[in-house]
Amino acid sequence: MLDHLKSKLKASVNFPSPPAIAQQIIALARDPHIDIPQVAAVISRDSVLAAKLLRVANSALYSRQRKSTNLRQALVVLGLQGATTMALGFCLIGTYAGLKSNGVNYERYWRRAILSSSAAKRFAGLQNGSDVDEIFLAALLQDIAILGIDRAAPDFYRDLPKMASHKEFAALESSRLEIDHAELGAWLLEYWKLPAQLCRAVAWSHAPPEAERSSPTGIAACCVALGSECAEILLTAGTAEDFAGLAGHAQQWLGVDAAGVAELMERIVAELPEIERLFATKLLHPDAARAIVEQARELLIVRKQQVLLEERLLNETEPQLEGATPGEVDPKLEERTIESAEAQRRDPLTGLYNRGYLDLTLRREFQAAIKARWPLSLVFVDLDRFEQIHETYGRAAGDSVIVTIAKTILSVARDTDCVARYGGEEFVIVLPGLQSPGADTFCARLIARLSDTLHPLGGAMIAVTASVGLATHTPGKPLQRASDLIDAAQRALTVAKNADGERPAQQAARGTTRG
Repeated sequence: MLDHLKSKLKASVNFPSPPAIAQQIIALARDPHIDIPQVAAVISRDSVLAAKLLRVANSALYSRQRKSTNLRQALVVLGLQGATTMALGFCLIGTYAGLKSNGVNYERYWRRAILSSSAAKRFAGLQNGSDVDEIFLAALLQDIAILGIDRAAPDFYRDLPKMASHKEFAALESSRLEIDHAELGAWLLEYWKLPAQLCRAVAWSHAPPEAERSSPTGIAACCVALGSECAEILLTAGTAEDFAGLAGHAQQWLGVDAAGVAELMERIVAELPEIERLFATKLLHPDAARAIVEQARELLIVRKQQVLLEERLLNETEPQLEGATPGEVDPKLEERTIESAEAQRRDPLTGLYNRGYLDLTLRREFQAAIKARWPLSLVFVDLDRFEQIHETYGRAAGDSVIVTIAKTILSVARDTDCVARYGGEEFVIVLPGLQSPGADTFCARLIARLSDTLHPLGGAMIAVTASVGLATHTPGKPLQRASDLIDAAQRALTVAKNADGERPAQQAARGTTRG
């Protein structure tokens, strides 16, 4: 049956190939010498498509102070890769959206495709160096073979429930064809001559191979698979178990923790009105959207409670009342004890965790990383030539800079990270579950935020520069002790300082070197 299906798809029986303009866009996307005039010339032949791209460029998703008034300006805003990807997506949706089916709810199919691609793009944005636009297109097309199967064999999906899940589609295909629509879809996209990496990302979108997850194609496949899980949750008002599964995969595949997943889901829901307007379709009922946000926030709260519980178990200073049964304490005494313990673990100037609590947390996270076989990263931050600030502007000004730097670091860190003042002008951030490229992305964001932060010193606004060192423990490259992370990050910090040399105080923050 599979060979028969492929023959029909090749012959375009009841299933059209990409329209002519889409084929031209595909050809442009493969051209390394592509430029704006070429893309504008092709897209301008379809006035509706050109108008859609102009609308995207002027949307909140690509907001700019100056509005784009013509196609060339829109292409500059979107970027050539983003523009060709978006144009191809619009072409394909427009071609197939009007098809009728005996067994597939096409309206739901396209809602799922748009939600999946939006979520996959969000995950891709967290991965340093990922091709966000190609991942968006791969997610949009990951289920394209469902349409192919349905057009070539109209009764194939007839027995599935009207609101069948993604897993139910894949299970039926595997039982009848011995492959699912991910593998067949990759074959179809190869036949259409789409980029090889995009085709492999689609082929792996249901189960990214463990050995490939750190490769560019593997990362793309992980983003597509996670986008698919997000879409399923959004469409079905997923349960806490569904959220937990998504958070587990995000942590395992990309090092994105529960807090990051919750924040990502909130951002997707916040963008829904704009996405619905661009694609001229209703994606989610407002009540369902609110329920999803509440579930995402609950996921974050549960994780925070777990962290607090772990901290409390480490605190051995809670006294038992005489005559109380084990585990029972006076609530007021318990509250005072917790406040006292919290004060003891905080740096009095910045409010960050102090060196002692950092050492305790690092040992705990290191043991957890070894036991669960997940990564653990540590970032060491040192302000450059900070003694000059004390000498020039005084100690009070220096303290003010330290407090502002601490707040800046906290604004970049996740809720589950441990941010501590290591001593003087040195800071340490412990990143549980994070490795390259996620840890590198974190450092890049931190550097950018520090370089954008200005301090009022001597009647002027000054950017205080910093050097950053990064070290990572992974199951594949394990460290022996928790303290080895500190040592490796400090060595990376030294390399960063030596590499960049001396600079004026106003210069941007220094780059990251891995340990």
